[in-house]
Amino acid sequence: MSSTQGMPTEEQCLRILREEGCARNVIEHVCTVERIAIEIAARSGADLQMVKAGALLHDVGRCRRHDALHASEGAQIAIERGLPDPLVRIIRRHIAAGLTHEEAKAIGLPPGDYMPETLEEKIVCHSDNLVKGTNGVQTLEEAVREMRHRGYPVTADRMKAMHAELSAASGVDVNLIVKQVRDQKSVKGPCAGYISP
Repeated sequence: MSSTQGMPTEEQCLRILREEGCARNVIEHVCTVERIAIEIAARSGADLQMVKAGALLHDVGRCRRHDALHASEGAQIAIERGLPDPLVRIIRRHIAAGLTHEEAKAIGLPPGDYMPETLEEKIVCHSDNLVKGTNGVQTLEEAVREMRHRGYPVTADRMKAMHAELSAASGVDVNLIVKQVRDQKSVKGPCAGYISP
């Protein structure tokens, strides 16, 4: 059975977000994350369909809450909708730059594994860290500086390690992908209606 069997299309992902009641700014954010994630995925040989769906649905739990628990809420929504397990894991593991069991427990997350393991999980997680708000795309250095300023040095270090791993897999510094996305003026496809020019 293919890992992408049952993986929703872009249109289906956007419909799920709307049906679940996600705000427009959440949809705009995930569409921007998808732009970065798909560029990394294309260069690194990752599963494009899985990365696209993961990027678009990683914040589906924000229809219910906006704290760290949105990841476990989103995973539960994906399970209830019968979405594939690899997609459920992307949604569950996208927060920070991954969380150990102890870190997850300390912030009140249900027991589970919140550390990205697969290439696709890491791509979505890192792409999310490189998008601030709706369409504020930032470089690794900007994201790390913000994490350290907010008092999360461990997350900042994990982001740096994930960036290096994904840059090696892509054959190009992910910052160049970020800058390319930042400079692009046109967006095509169903997400185009959600991304501010």
